[in-house]
Amino acid sequence: MTSTIAGLSGAFASRQADPAEVLEACIQRIQDESAGAPGIIASPTFERARASAHASAERWRKGQPLSAVDGIPMVWKDVFDMSGQVTTCGSAVRKNANPATEDAALVRQLEAGGAVSVARTTLSEFAYSGLGINPFAGTPVNPWDPKTPRVVGGSSSGSAAAVIRGWVPCGMGSDTSGSLRVPAAFTGLVGFKPSHGRYVAGGMFPLAPSLDTAGPLVRDVRDASLLDAVLTGVPVPATALRDWTFVVPAGRALAANTDEVQAVFERVLGLLRGQGVKFVERAFGAFEETRDLFDQHGTLVAVEATQVHRELLQSEALALVDPRIAARMKLGAQLSAASAAEITGRRAPLLARSQADMAAGEVLLYPTVCMTAPEIGPLNEDVAWFAACNARVLQNTMLASYLDMPTLSLPAGLAVSGLPVGLSVSMAAGRDALLLAVAERLQEALQDKLRAD
Repeated sequence: MTSTIAGLSGAFASRQADPAEVLEACIQRIQDESAGAPGIIASPTFERARASAHASAERWRKGQPLSAVDGIPMVWKDVFDMSGQVTTCGSAVRKNANPATEDAALVRQLEAGGAVSVARTTLSEFAYSGLGINPFAGTPVNPWDPKTPRVVGGSSSGSAAAVIRGWVPCGMGSDTSGSLRVPAAFTGLVGFKPSHGRYVAGGMFPLAPSLDTAGPLVRDVRDASLLDAVLTGVPVPATALRDWTFVVPAGRALAANTDEVQAVFERVLGLLRGQGVKFVERAFGAFEETRDLFDQHGTLVAVEATQVHRELLQSEALALVDPRIAARMKLGAQLSAASAAEITGRRAPLLARSQADMAAGEVLLYPTVCMTAPEIGPLNEDVAWFAACNARVLQNTMLASYLDMPTLSLPAGLAVSGLPVGLSVSMAAGRDALLLAVAERLQEALQDKLRAD
């Protein structure tokens, strides 16, 4: 099966592939491989998908597709409501919740464009971890290391695992502090976190409502651009890398990269410099101030998740939650009113600061995650390491989330360990279409070079 949305759409148009046949191949592969790759599928929606795929096949035969995603198989993180199914959010607490009575708004929108919803996927419990470990719903294993089980990354772990294993070309997930970008970095995928509110959020279970965004995990930036155009009606503009200056943030905010991640990052910079791309290294003040704010007072996720889960925190059902996730919830509830006010009150000025910090024609470029995918075993054995590792995994991604910067994680190549590393591209809030255009050009500039190496 073609592994990209663009490739499949082209194959449908040229009659080289049929949506119903492609779907059956997806279903067969999921059924054949799920036993050996557990912790990915939360609930299949095969019959629903078959109805959609047959309708799509008829439209393509008539030359009347609804959109660029007509007939494209995709999976959905189990935070998106789907009619008749329980949205568990990967938690035993919600396994007996009432089924949803209607689809999430984004599900409706993409299915109106012909998308085929194959299944819902697992995640970190309540989307409250960047590691993707879940003792209730299951923990996907990263296929990049066949010898040592490693995390896929979270919280959109199942969606990333389904795409990297070739089950579907697109996994829809959510991102609050890095939940699309972390698994993209750990698996060598593209993960796109749009500006807040760019895509409709109705029917998506919240973690921190002012930060939560939906977005795709795909293999190619063009696929993210196609999805964005379907959802917004805004085409990606033409651009060239020579029109941009890339800012590599200096300072302490992003200074904790491991040697192997930093080596990959420097290699990428060298490849781009060799093609005439312009760089400047300087402190990005909004990142530095945001890091200081988090260190002194805590995070906006902690503030808002406490409100979302207030009833759970006060109920006996909290005992059903993974103790490591429950500990994060309790820690957030312990933030002082003064700290919470500081965290929320500083956001608007820092958003303005992030806009002012970037001159026209500038783009941020930095490692998505400061480390490669950690081993699952030690994380399950050591509670302290689980907490510390989770914080490390999210420390780069959460800055752009707080500052509402659309950010895309690109595959940057492999570290000496053979594990993938991600490259983040960020722009000021609302510049999503331009970001996608720049990311497409970056991908083109890097792909052949990285493949050759």
